[in-house]
Amino acid sequence: MYVHVNHLLPATTDSDFPRARRVHPATLALAHLIRHPGRIATGFAAASFYGMRYFVDEELLAFLTSTGTRRTGAPDHVLLHPTRLLDLHRSTAVPVHEDHRKLKCADAHTTLSHMLESVSVPDALREQRWNVPDLSRIRSHLTPDFIRCVQVSDACHQSIGNVSPADPRKLRVPGGVDVMFAASVLGSTDVGAESPQETLLRLAVNDLAPGLRSQIPVFKEDGKLLTVSDLGWGGAGAAPDVRRGPSPAEGAAQP
Repeated sequence: MYVHVNHLLPATTDSDFPRARRVHPATLALAHLIRHPGRIATGFAAASFYGMRYFVDEELLAFLTSTGTRRTGAPDHVLLHPTRLLDLHRSTAVPVHEDHRKLKCADAHTTLSHMLESVSVPDALREQRWNVPDLSRIRSHLTPDFIRCVQVSDACHQSIGNVSPADPRKLRVPGGVDVMFAASVLGSTDVGAESPQETLLRLAVNDLAPGLRSQIPVFKEDGKLLTVSDLGWGGAGAAPDVRRGPSPAEGAAQP
């Protein structure tokens, strides 16, 4: 697979951290599946097919594969998960694209569960390129790893177009995140969050007053839309509860 130089990602991230790779993750994941069509993309590899814009560029791209596959033979950007349950995962997997119906990625619940499991494990390199403050002084559970998991959950729900957080019980999948931890992350998830910075701000100020939420439409007195606030509390001039509807998703199972 050849990639035109104009399609390469910038040499550095938005935080000026040098990129480990400059090819779009969905392209890398697609190339891997074309070479290994029996495998199933999951975690950040699958999220790139769902259209997730954040975090997928630098995280390892995970694939479910049959038992006996050597993990050491994979490229540096690939993480292989040999499993006896490959056929079970295949039964709920979805096509990566309408032009590649035979190539599969994990369903949305499995994808999110595997991403949260990966991000919940401390990683020194991730801490450098994906820097978030330690807010545990404000609220004890707001450690950097937990904040990153909420950012991932927000971004995943946003990319799929969900109108409510996933049921944590559906994240109980082989090799996935602990369900109790998932419940805590999903309890702090806002499906309307549009950026990691927005998620961070929400978590930092959430205890100031109840009812803080994202994407609040503000209307003029004549009923016309004036603007949409990234974060705020409902009140005069704000709609009581407006959420995005689900986007069409090529038959994908949604959290």
